[in-house]
Amino acid sequence: MKIINEKLILAYGLTSIEEEQLNSLLAAENILPCKVIKKNMGNFTIKEILQNIESKKENIELPNEKLLLFSNYSDKQLYDLIDSIRQIKSSETILAAVTPTSIDWTVSYLFGHLIEEREAYRKKIIYYKI
Repeated sequence: MKIINEKLILAYGLTSIEEEQLNSLLAAENILPCKVIKKNMGNFTIKEILQNIESKKENIELPNEKLLLFSNYSDKQLYDLIDSIRQIKSSETILAAVTPTSIDWTVSYLFGHLIEEREAYRKKIIYYKI
């Protein structure tokens, strides 16, 4: 199967209103609508999701978090898009880009990694505020 090589956002945990707002913003920018990662897709790799693989035998449920995962964006495009998205996303939404390494990770593993990074960042900020 062929990987989607167009700019794409993988979204997880958004409400239907947030998803609709995001897709409206993306349509205004002539970007494909976001591709939704479902709660039972924890055992899928990012590559499999980009290849539109839809079923696997065993699935791992994902945490109650929100994630926007950006694929095939240049740094400038990504920063510009994130500026636009900031007005419609919650402050708790995790933002990340697909990398040559993370494309082979399962969504569950990626979530664990991103949550760990977020917590380390929060501890660092709290440490510096004390």
